[in-house]
Amino acid sequence: GSSQRLPTREKSFVPRPPIALRLSAMTESLTYRGCLQGHRNWVTSIATTYEQSNLVVSASRDKTLMVWELTPDGYQVGYARRCLTGHGQPVASVVLSSD
Repeated sequence: GSSQRLPTREKSFVPRPPIALRLSAMTESLTYRGCLQGHRNWVTSIATTYEQSNLVVSASRDKTLMVWELTPDGYQVGYARRCLTGHGQPVASVVLSSD
């Protein structure tokens, strides 16, 4: 089969194409609001909960997890609340539980 080369470093928090950051309950569709920047490599997973949908956690090949807070309809889409470091390998996935 064919092999695809992936970049070794990525400066923004977006898998290509950019991710959508809001789910509209009325239309059940995704709406692109912008880009959150912070990871230094590909984002591998994104998670949120229904109870705190303004908080998003992302996992990355840069061996970090980032906790983001989305801002409501402001100039900025959101900001990084915390960067969780200490993993020895790229972080493949993140799952949040509301319990």
